Amino acid sequence: MTEIEKIQSYIAQPTSGKFPLGTRYQMRISEVLALSRMNPTDAVCLAFDYGRAKGYRAAKKEARA
Repeated sequence: MTEIEKIQSYIAQPTSGKFPLGTRYQMRISEVLALSRMNPTDAVCLAFDYGRAKGYRAAKKEARA
């Protein structure tokens, strides 16, 4: 299994949480385009940090519900 397949498998796990498309906890196209204009390494690091922050906020919202 490649690293990409491992990542995709991890994301697909039920514990990863499922949010409907279009939630405010997913990246918007403008954010993806902004990242695409960056240095690839910086973009990956920033996207990871952004995803962690989005996930944290989503978890807080779910805990309140």
